[in-house]
Amino acid sequence: MKKGKQNNSENWSHKNDFSVEEVWNTDNTLSQLIVPRLLAFKALDKHGYPGEFKDMRAWNNAIQKMVDAFELMKHVRTLSREEETIVTEGLNLFCKYFRNLWD
Repeated sequence: MKKGKQNNSENWSHKNDFSVEEVWNTDNTLSQLIVPRLLAFKALDKHGYPGEFKDMRAWNNAIQKMVDAFELMKHVRTLSREEETIVTEGLNLFCKYFRNLWD
């Protein structure tokens, strides 16, 4: 076998970077990282908000919807219809405003 070519998981160069559980549950792992950061961002005395929002309260409400979505993803494996709606809305907001999560 040529050097650098890998043909099985034993040779996977990143096999020890993360636990298998973290990789298999990437959605949960990332949700656990994202929630506290979104909460901290929401709590900041921010200097602005995206132009689509009428005020800071509306922007903070959108951030809370993102938090709610990721909280459900952290704790609930089988979502009800209502929970699925919350997750979908929150993830859509997160995707749309990801580049606005700075101050």
